[in-house]
Amino acid sequence: MKSALAASVILGAAAVLLLGARAQTPLRSTIAFVSTRHDTTVGPTSDPQRPMLAAEIYLMNGDGTNPRRLTENAAFDGFPSLAPDGRRIVFDSNRRRAEGEPFNTSDLFVMNTDGTGQTLLTRGSSGTWSPDGKQIAFHASASGTGQPIKADPGAATSDNDIFVLSIGGFPDNGTRPKNITNSPAAIDDDPDWSPDGRTILFTSHAVTDNPLNSPTAEIYAIAADGSGHPARLTNNTEEERAPAWSPDGKRIAFSCRRGGPYFEICVMNRDGTGQVQLTHNDLPDLTPTWSPDGAKIAFHRRVGGRGQFQLFVMNADGTGEVQLTFPPGLSAFPNWGEALERR
Repeated sequence: MKSALAASVILGAAAVLLLGARAQTPLRSTIAFVSTRHDTTVGPTSDPQRPMLAAEIYLMNGDGTNPRRLTENAAFDGFPSLAPDGRRIVFDSNRRRAEGEPFNTSDLFVMNTDGTGQTLLTRGSSGTWSPDGKQIAFHASASGTGQPIKADPGAATSDNDIFVLSIGGFPDNGTRPKNITNSPAAIDDDPDWSPDGRTILFTSHAVTDNPLNSPTAEIYAIAADGSGHPARLTNNTEEERAPAWSPDGKRIAFSCRRGGPYFEICVMNRDGTGQVQLTHNDLPDLTPTWSPDGAKIAFHRRVGGRGQFQLFVMNADGTGEVQLTFPPGLSAFPNWGEALERR
């Protein structure tokens, strides 16, 4: 009797585990990116605003297969960032831009990874998730009235700082963004949250810099709660941008100027040591992002006229570079993570 009861309990437990395994949806290596591939009328001779208005959020598998469109409207949608649980994406959009506001005015939205549930969060740009998915860091005007310092999508404002917003239960949790850098003499942007949740990377440059080439733009690290003083990781007279943590938190990829007008992809250790330039060409390489296993880095590169970008991927040591996307349309601003595999 006891043996029969034990067998029944074991079988019941096995059935529960099996059903649970079936109920769990696996995560797949996924790249979120921006593209105009659906609009063949956008080209190098288009009005400069046309590519932005045609830009929509897409996902594709990490190997470049199965591209699928998530947003569809007449506004600019950009800078997607996949949540750690693979269920949501935070992104920029100018769809709420008021008459008279600059064309590249951005608000942050969140949506499900199938494109549903698009919800306004707050004014700002370049969102990055905390590892537990409960907060986002982003850059925005400290006063709420600062204007973009240049025409680029997601550009910093004249009084830009780094903010953190809790989004658990948003929009009903009543929280307000917290300014964690508070630096009136500098313009702070490009945040990226560390895998251990303790640190946020960002770039900072003097408010007196030339917005199109900011020689004082360096990479800093600050405690995620804003305590203490930011630690400076780069120190030179050339511009650094878009720092991105490796999945193990040991390395940082970033866009760097190294003796020329164009950005290259560089990597360094988390403390700023061991800086290595990975790409070497006469074209801008921008917005690096690591594969979930840390073995590869994706980025976008100009392949034609101004603004004609496509996605590339290379090994984390700079070898094995291949082009991942192709015309029609441009593709840019990759964010490599994982997303729920939807059947």
